[in-house]
Amino acid sequence: MPESGIRPVWITGQDSEVDVDTMATESSAVGEIDTSSATSPVVVLTPSSGKAIDTRSVYLATDSTGGEVWAEFKNSEKLIGKIYCSRFTMVALGEIRVTGAADEPIQVVWSGTDSGAKVFYAIRYKEV
Repeated sequence: MPESGIRPVWITGQDSEVDVDTMATESSAVGEIDTSSATSPVVVLTPSSGKAIDTRSVYLATDSTGGEVWAEFKNSEKLIGKIYCSRFTMVALGEIRVTGAADEPIQVVWSGTDSGAKVFYAIRYKEV
């Protein structure tokens, strides 16, 4: 039996149409971190037991004018996306695919940011 959200498709003949809804099998983690009350790093996404997170897109934004903000896999420190705040206040990586290890969460990390800065994140992913 196929995984939940995956269905078998049989294509026959020359005039076939396939309905592929990738969003039906993907999830999102969205939130805002207030650095005046949170301490870096903050785990923002933990996979189900035995599963790995396979990212599909990431968006990071901050109101800080200095420092760095990034999203990474916690154990391996595999980078997913990063902002150099003195140059950019956001990064949108719409077509990325970075996969962590089984049971490895994603964290948002910051360093040298303005006091009380806010960090917004949106991560689209699939558990595999």
